[in-house]
Amino acid sequence: MAEIEAAMLELTAAQANSALRWSYEQEKLKRFPAFRFVRVGTNITGAVGALDTQVGNTYGVRVELQNFPFARPSVFPRDWTPHPDVPHRFNDGSICVMRSDQWRTHFTVALVIAKVAIWLGKYELWKRNGHIWPGLGQRH
Repeated sequence: MAEIEAAMLELTAAQANSALRWSYEQEKLKRFPAFRFVRVGTNITGAVGALDTQVGNTYGVRVELQNFPFARPSVFPRDWTPHPDVPHRFNDGSICVMRSDQWRTHFTVALVIAKVAIWLGKYELWKRNGHIWPGLGQRH
């Protein structure tokens, strides 16, 4: 897969505030063909799919969109359980790809999925290198 820049996965202010927001979101989500939006009735409530890592593992992911786009989505493992000592998880078991104060309404579900891919790469390194998280960490 070609490298994806974060800006490619963000919306302009006009797109973020448009009645067509979900059309723009769907277009961005095409960068991750293994993902699809989940609906309850006519409401989009989440996204589910899987990501492959560089070492050949596949991880299922569920993105919950409560109060989206005004609140950061929650990301949960789907059909796998992270190591109990892994850092960068919230108390509810969700994966920390960013803090709530870092969330912006022009960010997309696709951007969150890209950040999950980065988290998974670091997770696999963490498992192999004596449980030292690679890169800079942030407090939750």
